[in-house]
Amino acid sequence: MNSKNERLLHVLGSIMIICGFLAYFYAGQKAINLLGASIGFGFIAWIIAYLQKINKVTAWYGFAFTLLSTVIFGQRCLANLMTLIGIIQNRLASNAYHKSIYVVLLSIICVSSICSMIVYYVNLEEPKK
Repeated sequence: MNSKNERLLHVLGSIMIICGFLAYFYAGQKAINLLGASIGFGFIAWIIAYLQKINKVTAWYGFAFTLLSTVIFGQRCLANLMTLIGIIQNRLASNAYHKSIYVVLLSIICVSSICSMIVYYVNLEEPKK
């Protein structure tokens, strides 16, 4: 297996977990869903990397994981951005701070997932003829 893909999944999982803890640190109990999702996806990335290392799964599992994480965290980022726009338009400053933090951290996770997916696809092995 390609060790670049394993390292890529380790870094992606670490970024997800760090962003989850940052969200919980800044937003408190309101960020418990983001914390749970990012820790869960981070551990799944580490598990897939480990399974690739011992040759239990193919590299396509990692590619599918990066694609799935891009879709999920991208959707959550857009939903929070739309909520933030609604809060600002209605001049409700109560949740604007927390939603801004969510948008930034979800954007980091989404962009790192997109970059990982691109690099992962480049590193995939060619099928044998």
